[in-house]
Amino acid sequence: MSTIPIRREDVTCEWLGSLLSGVGDCEIIDLQTEVMTGHNPELSQLFRVRIEYSSRNPDHPDSVVVKIPPVDDVIRIREAGYGPFIAELGSYRLLESFYGSSLARMYGAVEDSDEKTACFVFEDLGVLPGEQKFARVDLGVARAALDFMAEYHARYWQDLELERADWIHDADWSFLFNQNPLDSATGWKVIRDDQRFEKSGGLVVAGEYLGVRLYELRDALRSRPNTLTHNDFHQGNILLRQTEDGPMPVIIDWQLPAFAGGTNDLAKFMMTAVPFEILREHESNLVAYYADNLKACGVENYSFDECWRDYRRAQVATFGNYAIGCFETSPDGELVESSGYSTHAVIKALTLADPVELAEFLP
Repeated sequence: MSTIPIRREDVTCEWLGSLLSGVGDCEIIDLQTEVMTGHNPELSQLFRVRIEYSSRNPDHPDSVVVKIPPVDDVIRIREAGYGPFIAELGSYRLLESFYGSSLARMYGAVEDSDEKTACFVFEDLGVLPGEQKFARVDLGVARAALDFMAEYHARYWQDLELERADWIHDADWSFLFNQNPLDSATGWKVIRDDQRFEKSGGLVVAGEYLGVRLYELRDALRSRPNTLTHNDFHQGNILLRQTEDGPMPVIIDWQLPAFAGGTNDLAKFMMTAVPFEILREHESNLVAYYADNLKACGVENYSFDECWRDYRRAQVATFGNYAIGCFETSPDGELVESSGYSTHAVIKALTLADPVELAEFLP
C-alpha cells in the first residue's frame, strides 16, 4: 500500500499545506483541482490545484501543479520499476539552483522509498493561449534553452559521482531507450513509402542506416563525454515563463535522465522544438552557440567539430527512436504511418543534413 498520495482525494488541504511550509506557515481551507494536459493514469496523474487560504504570506502561490503516481497498484509498481519517479526526484534535487528560472519551482516532494515512487508540488506556469498545443520557440527562446542546456551539461560533465548514482540511467539505455534497433528499419520502410514525406538531404542516408547498424552507432556514441541529460528535451516538455525580458523556456518532466552524451538533448531539442524555418537558417550557428557555452562554463577539450559530429550522430539515433514508434498494423495486416508532430519534425529536420557529410560521420 502506498504511503504517499495516489488519488485525487489524497491531495488534501492539510497535506498540501505541509508541502508548502517551505515558504512559511499557512492554513489552507479549500482546494479546487482540475485534470491537466499530460495527465495519464498509467504514467502519472497531473492536476492544477487552486488554493484558498485562511492564512498565508505573499510567497504562497494561488495555484500549484501536483504530480502523483498512478492509482492502480499493479500499474504503479510496474512503472516504478522503470525508475521515472525517483529519477525525477533525483534530477530536481540536483538542479535546485535553477528553480524559478529554467525549472519550475518545486515546493516540495514526498517519496515512498519501498515502492520507489514520489509525488511533487510544482509552481504553476499557467496555460498556453487559445488552441496552442506547444510553447512557441523563436530564435531568442532557442538560445535561452541552449544557455540552460549547456550550463547543466557543463556542471555535471564527466561527473563520476553522478555516474554511480542509482537513480539515473546509463548511456546505453539512453540510446533508443532500450528498444530493439531492428524495429527502426520497419519504421523507415513505412516512412519511405509514405508520399507525404520529402526524401531529400540526409534523410535517406539516415533511413537506410536504421536497423542492425544502429548497434555500431551506439558503440561509437560511447566515445562522447557523459553528463546529466534530460533525455526527452522535446517541444512538449518546454513551457514559457513570462519575464520583463520576454518569454524564457522552462524545462519540465525530468523522468528519463541519463548519464550520457549531451548531444542527446541537443539533437532532440533542435529537431522537435526549433521551428524548421529557424533550423534551416541557424542550425550550425545554434550548435556552435551550445558548444561555445559549454566552453564558457568550463568544459575543455570538446571542440565544435566534435560537437557537430556527435550532434549529427545523435540526430540519427533520435530518428531511429521515433521510427520505432511511427507505425501500426491495420486490420488487413498492412503497416501504416501513425506518428505525430514530433516524428514529422524529426523527419523534416534530417532533410537539412548534408548526405555526404552524414554518411562520413556514421560508423
